[in-house]
Amino acid sequence: MERETMPVDVLFVGGGPACLAGAIRLLDLISAHNASGAEPKLAELQIGLIDKGSEIGSHAISGAVLDTKALDELIPDWKNQDPSFVERYVEKETFLTLTKTLAIPAPMMPPGMEDHGSPIISIAKLQKWLAAQAEARGMMLFAGFAGTQLLYENDAVVGVRTGDKGIGPDGTPKPTFEPGIDIQAKVTILGEGPRGTLTRQLINRYQLDKGRQPMAYEIGVKEIIEMPPGTVQKGEVILTFGYPLDLNTFGGAFIYSLAGDRYAVGMMVGLDAKDPAMDAHYLLQKLKDHPAIRKILGAGKVVKYGAKAVTVGGWASVPKLCAPGAMIVGDSASLLNPGRIKGIHLSMKSGMLAAEAAFEALKAGVSTEAVLAVYQRSFEESWIRAEMEPMKNFHPAMEKGVIGGMASVGLSLLFGPGEQKPFHPDHEGMRMNAAVRGQHPYPARDDIKYDGTYIVDKLTDVFHSGTKHEEKQPAHLHVVDKNICATQCATEYGNPCTRFCPAQVYNMHFDEKSGRNELQIDFSNCVHCKTCDIRDPYQIITWVPPEGGQGPEYGIL
Repeated sequence: MERETMPVDVLFVGGGPACLAGAIRLLDLISAHNASGAEPKLAELQIGLIDKGSEIGSHAISGAVLDTKALDELIPDWKNQDPSFVERYVEKETFLTLTKTLAIPAPMMPPGMEDHGSPIISIAKLQKWLAAQAEARGMMLFAGFAGTQLLYENDAVVGVRTGDKGIGPDGTPKPTFEPGIDIQAKVTILGEGPRGTLTRQLINRYQLDKGRQPMAYEIGVKEIIEMPPGTVQKGEVILTFGYPLDLNTFGGAFIYSLAGDRYAVGMMVGLDAKDPAMDAHYLLQKLKDHPAIRKILGAGKVVKYGAKAVTVGGWASVPKLCAPGAMIVGDSASLLNPGRIKGIHLSMKSGMLAAEAAFEALKAGVSTEAVLAVYQRSFEESWIRAEMEPMKNFHPAMEKGVIGGMASVGLSLLFGPGEQKPFHPDHEGMRMNAAVRGQHPYPARDDIKYDGTYIVDKLTDVFHSGTKHEEKQPAHLHVVDKNICATQCATEYGNPCTRFCPAQVYNMHFDEKSGRNELQIDFSNCVHCKTCDIRDPYQIITWVPPEGGQGPEYGIL
């Protein structure tokens, strides 16, 4: 098949904070270099960025209270440049331990989680703001293009192929067919977020995870609650621990006040949860139904929803970051501090360091691994390592259970983390249903009353996510053998995908021909969180990008 080719000098894949900060840093370096008159002259360079969302920020979701350390380095006067992404600044912080009926405030915030004075932001708005900064410097932005395949030449990455559009459900071209483009790049920087498709290709080809611990994840689900005028406490941050989670499942919740009489409320749950019936969306509704939380949010209505996997393996899971022609940045490289539940600043800094390596490659005229290795060295010498390495055993500590894990983390803060403790991939944490609840089926979810406004079901929240997919295309969720779903998984685990998916993509329906329940995949509901790819106990589900420009429309999340 003949494909259009487009040459660029540097290609960023993903429109998140890592790649956008990297593009800004690279263009600033090029501008300063050329202004100095130094050789070689770097004139008319093409710096491009692709993103699979319909626009920058479409697929962006985070808490988020921003640590501004990287932003301060990148754009020192950002506060004077209309930072429209700032919702509020933190004025009041509370940490609550929840039981089923009580909310017990801690006397102070846990170490490292103090955020007084920090900006509460919309990450989607931050990305739009950063994209405008990058475009003003000359970056070419291509939204609606999903990278599906790395391009190689002489065992080096030389660019990215974007996905075809206009393919029918049977895999044949429709009249609207458009072949993907081969974007040829001297340097390719991957910042696709958690469980990136191209990142996994790169890691597997060059064994970049050799000697590292596996990636580890939590699922984050988040809603925006619109409140009656005058009922929002300005600058309020509430973090919760405990209910509705049990002591074997790590996670927690947050409530942030936003501009315009709105609150953000979210729940994070480890994807190594033992219980196959774990359902983060349901747990979020139970959280909102708690008397103390309902007192704050109960007069409001849900207006936006989203879900996303969050990397929590920390320093132990960071792969080797460079290969011939390519580098990895941001969440794709496990850059989140699990002890602080923060990673935007780490992602931005990694993008800036990768940009500096790309700049050296452009000056040298080659992008061999030896040239790009300056990124690996500068990364290991940076404040990213200084922040992340002390928490390297946070995730394996939590595999012991929440109480034992918190005690272990406390000791490591006092005496140092010691040697790296190993941990398993998340899907190995799930226990068979019989081991969790004997011969009993999954518990019914009838202990809360859905009102369609404040306590909402999954399909209502799928509507709030704005997700859309062309129905007449191949499903982007590939199940190797659906017979396993109808037989072995039904018996051993009770079909956990029907619970852990936060968008009700997976459903078991009785089939008269087979005389048994069969798996139905409603892929148009998908919010691109990739939970199924991570948590499926048999690892027979693979998430691949659908046509570019489709999926959720988060906007303000």
